[in-house]
Amino acid sequence: MSIKTLSRDLVFYGFLDLLQRSVSIIIVPIYTRVLTQQEYGNLDIMLITASVLCILVDLQFIAGYSRLYYEHCNEGTGKRFTGTAIVSRLVGSLALSTCFLVLGFLGALEVSFLPSFKYNTVAWSLAVIHIPLSLTYEVLLLQTRMLRWKKLFALGTLSNCVLAGTLGAFLAVILEWGIIGVVLGLFIGSLTSVLLLGWGLRKEVQLCFDFKPFKKLARYSLPLLPGWWLAFASAYFGRFFIFSELGANENAILAVCMKVASVIGLFAVAFETAWRPLAMSHIGNAAGNVFYVRSMNLFIAGSVFSMFCVSVFLDPILYIFVPSTYNAVQYYFPLFVVGIALSGIANNLQLGHQIAKTTYWISIAAFISFAINLVILIALTDIYRIFAVGVAWVVSYAAKDIFVYYTAQKEYHIPYDKKSFIFLLLGCGLLLVLGFVSYRQLIPSWLFISCLALSGITLPWLIIKDTEWPIIKELFRQRGLYMFRKFSNIR
Repeated sequence: MSIKTLSRDLVFYGFLDLLQRSVSIIIVPIYTRVLTQQEYGNLDIMLITASVLCILVDLQFIAGYSRLYYEHCNEGTGKRFTGTAIVSRLVGSLALSTCFLVLGFLGALEVSFLPSFKYNTVAWSLAVIHIPLSLTYEVLLLQTRMLRWKKLFALGTLSNCVLAGTLGAFLAVILEWGIIGVVLGLFIGSLTSVLLLGWGLRKEVQLCFDFKPFKKLARYSLPLLPGWWLAFASAYFGRFFIFSELGANENAILAVCMKVASVIGLFAVAFETAWRPLAMSHIGNAAGNVFYVRSMNLFIAGSVFSMFCVSVFLDPILYIFVPSTYNAVQYYFPLFVVGIALSGIANNLQLGHQIAKTTYWISIAAFISFAINLVILIALTDIYRIFAVGVAWVVSYAAKDIFVYYTAQKEYHIPYDKKSFIFLLLGCGLLLVLGFVSYRQLIPSWLFISCLALSGITLPWLIIKDTEWPIIKELFRQRGLYMFRKFSNIR
């Protein structure tokens, strides 16, 4: 039943996560045409900086919350546990946001790797004030998943993504407010969602600061913190590096490249959203390993299919997304799409450490990945520019996957199907080789697309076992209809 439940949740959460992320991606063509390339590059760094500030104060409580929530519910302290998680993140984010704004108004943030605070005061202020709302929204939305209140999850997700996307586009295009309109739309979208989720969960949350659950949460989450910071730095450090060394225009190209490549991350996020609560509930269950192995096979097959599917349709995607000044994205794309796929695998492989509560290994893996990333960026950026960022992604995430796999297996052995990992590596290598020969124009474009399409169909077929095909059929044949027919009756 657990795999069937996973298939249902994948459809439901996958649809909503796809919609939420699609809205942020769909509006990219608007921003790249309404904003200048330099403005879009500045906007990207502002939003990434706001995300960095979120990372500094979130203390990885989301991971700890998902791991410990059911334990606290069984003890009758679930409401206070949730309230403590919200209050602690809220207090920290308000303090950090205030410090950042004070430094900005004092002129201490006029540095080469950030857009000027002096000339973008309103946009910077809105982006930073948005941080406490974003952190509160994360906890509330996660609680709806843990409670399996799907209707409220849908309401919170849709209100945020639709309102933020449409309002941001309206303010930027119709009122011509530029990047100010974009960040104002994000702020209003998050505020609305927090109010709706807070009202819906009012009987399930007791806002307070209880030191006992906070201590338990911190004990689990703090060992994850260095790894989380370093993992985020590995993913986004290149943006600041490129902005500082090559300017806002080149950063805009890098931002679009990563945005398009992140389309394959839609599957990974949807999978993890549905999978994590089920994975945590299987701890100590005799059937847990079967669930972990089969779900990993499904995840790898979906990741490989996503990589090749997006690659096949890259040209029309770019034609829709960006003007001709961004065409260089197609040359960098294979590196980034492989890097994102490898990063998603690492998030699932660390399950053994989460079960054994040896989360410090995850931080060590992140440190190794970050160090490799940084060395490659320093050594190669001047010569290979954005290519260096892509190479850093692939090499650092591959090293992280290998390290996490072996250390996690020692802590809690899960008999994964090694064949699926072999086909994953084969798919990544094949995509990189095809991208290189296409860039060098060694093969015609029709042959390139044909090879991509054939590989994207064949490799996932080989990964999935015969016993798992009924799950796939169930997922695509029945559960989509189930979701739409039963949506009004789901809580």
